[in-house]
Amino acid sequence: MTKIGIDTNIFIYTLDKNSQFHDACLNILQNEEYELFTTSKNISEYISVCTKLGIEKEVMLGFYNEIKSNITVLFPSAESLSIFENLIDKYMPKGNRVYDVEIVSVFISNEIYKIATINIADFKNISEIELVEISGY
Repeated sequence: MTKIGIDTNIFIYTLDKNSQFHDACLNILQNEEYELFTTSKNISEYISVCTKLGIEKEVMLGFYNEIKSNITVLFPSAESLSIFENLIDKYMPKGNRVYDVEIVSVFISNEIYKIATINIADFKNISEIELVEISGY
């Protein structure tokens, strides 16, 4: 089974049945060949985006409970902080890119080197990870 880190946008597009990315994102989350992980940062981003989009509380929390039931949520650690510091030094991200580096550091500290995302530009220059090809869009 392949370990895959799930980025926030996968959750948002899975929730949005009208999105052109919905089916592709749903397929990632339902692929039985993958062992799925996300980070506490992705969870807070998910809730932040849902509240900005005006998604009903019951819908947002219902899908959040599905996430918690089906995906392992990872948290920062002393090891991920050290990796984060090294990645900051190496890539010098600016603005919101810092959050992407933090997410990557948590995945790497848990030996997860593949990330599923629609926003490839957020991660494409980070050589320590591989992006999962998302078919269907």
